[in-house]
Amino acid sequence: MATKKTELAKVEESALALSAELPEWLRDKGGNRGAENVGVDDIVIPRIEIVQSLSPARKKSDPAYIEGADEGMLFNNVTRELYGSSVIVVPVYYSKQYLIWKDRKAGGGTGGFRGAFNSLGEAHEQIQTLGEEALDVAETAQHFCLVHSQDKWEEAVVSMSKSKLKISKRWNSLMRLTNTDSFSRAYKLSSTEESNARGETYYNFSITSLGFVPANVFVRAEELYHRIRKGGIKVSSDFDNDAAEEAPNATEF
Repeated sequence: MATKKTELAKVEESALALSAELPEWLRDKGGNRGAENVGVDDIVIPRIEIVQSLSPARKKSDPAYIEGADEGMLFNNVTRELYGSSVIVVPVYYSKQYLIWKDRKAGGGTGGFRGAFNSLGEAHEQIQTLGEEALDVAETAQHFCLVHSQDKWEEAVVSMSKSKLKISKRWNSLMRLTNTDSFSRAYKLSSTEESNARGETYYNFSITSLGFVPANVFVRAEELYHRIRKGGIKVSSDFDNDAAEEAPNATEF
């Protein structure tokens, strides 16, 4: 049931005549005025995550709540866009990182993400520096992709750790079998229900190979590839910490 505050917001939005599409009167303006000082360090590439049973995206009282979010849906952790149960992606670049987490059940309300590192040794050094208890390191596969949404291609990362690492390995194997650039083919990224040894259910990623991409998509992906190689990409660290795909204290094990 809509609250008075929600209804008022909708009325104000309607009164402003806001549009989700680029108005025709703006199409010949071009330029990027107002963002001249925005650099690499001021932008993050979003992450595709899965809505789990305990995800903040499902809690109406949480700032991260997404209206309409349901278990198994894929979503963009920056724009908060829901993709549904599947989305088309083009893999552009793969890397492996080691993410430090603090168990949320350790008390004090200070659990969550503590940093990403390129080697296990660096991660353990940081743990020593932090000097905190209940810290854990999660080996995490990072798949930089182009994501097809609302008739356009966007940049995003698919992070895979724990049980999702097996999906990452399968995806890498499928890419290698094509004997072409990783971004020459598109794939369907879906969610599928699985269960752990205790019979608790959660959602994992699933990957299906599609076909070769059009030339314009290949060029766009190649441009992103070179930017990543030059260090021109910063990944969002705003994890959905209660989701089973990330937190080391999650219910998938």
